[in-house]
Amino acid sequence: MNRRMRSLSVIIGIAVLLVLLRMTLPYWVTSYLNARLATMGSYHGQFSEVDLHLWRGAYTIHDLAIVKNTGKVPLPLLKAPRTELAVRWRDLVRGKVVASVEFYQAELNFVDGRGEADGQSGKGVDWRSQLEKLMPVRIDEIQVIDGVLVFHNFVSEPPVDLRATQVNGSVRNLTNVEDASGRRVAVFDAHAQMLGKAPAEAHAEFDPFNESRDFSLRLRILDIDVVEANDFARAYAKLDFASGHGEFVTELDAHDGHLRGYAKPLFQDLKIFSWKQDVEQQQKNPLRLAWEATAGLFTELFKNHRKDQFATRIEISGEIGATETHPVTAILAILRNAFVEAYKPNFENLEPKPDAKP
Repeated sequence: MNRRMRSLSVIIGIAVLLVLLRMTLPYWVTSYLNARLATMGSYHGQFSEVDLHLWRGAYTIHDLAIVKNTGKVPLPLLKAPRTELAVRWRDLVRGKVVASVEFYQAELNFVDGRGEADGQSGKGVDWRSQLEKLMPVRIDEIQVIDGVLVFHNFVSEPPVDLRATQVNGSVRNLTNVEDASGRRVAVFDAHAQMLGKAPAEAHAEFDPFNESRDFSLRLRILDIDVVEANDFARAYAKLDFASGHGEFVTELDAHDGHLRGYAKPLFQDLKIFSWKQDVEQQQKNPLRLAWEATAGLFTELFKNHRKDQFATRIEISGEIGATETHPVTAILAILRNAFVEAYKPNFENLEPKPDAKP
């Protein structure tokens, strides 16, 4: 009887310890994460609470925000209502201990301003390393579910709020494992809606340990209603669109920091100057009217009249951080679209250099 009582006491004691551990573990994890998120260079992190899912080796962070420490930016760099970090069991059974991160309805805010104080780009922080601080094992995959990507300019005239919604994508193979050819290639794929309902797709390959000096990128946006981009056009080009739609296609390839590629903006049924909109309704000043009328005349003269399309192909090259565009080739491309053959919103399958890594 005494033996049974002792055994029962031990079992009850262990059960009580496990219950206490389960009750106090969230506070320990919260304290650990707070310490990690407090040291992120120019940014710091904050959240409301943490839920543990011990049975599947995961936890959930609620209301995560990454905020800039200095300046006057009114929005966090990242706002994520729900973030899940979990060990990937399909890799664990193969003897590979890696984790994945899932951001649900996250919003990423980039801000352009007059300078560093009122701008926000996330530059200067190794975000892959910061993510790995939140999980005791290496993170191999990041997923975004129903996210939002926003470009702001609060000090321009007018202010700019350019956003991509319904962002769904993933970054895979973020570990330092090399493939059979000795390359380390992470893969990014995403789909989104731009400027309202314009479908966008992006694909990139890059070396996650080479500071973005080796990568390839393909981006295409279709069925753009150009009127939706008027705030951006007014702020940066000092004109706006009366009507029209179009597409945008770009491919970039970088090797050892040298970038090359192209961008193709294509516009159909484009109308820049409208007497009713620009003169009667908005009453723009004469210089602005003259600029828009000139731009409208230029696009009308040099569009492909059979396709009713104004387009060009802009060559991009140079070292990363000091890239150049080539205006002469852009002008020649306008003439080619107008008088030889209209450009199409297709990828040209930019061939990487033979020794390029991605």
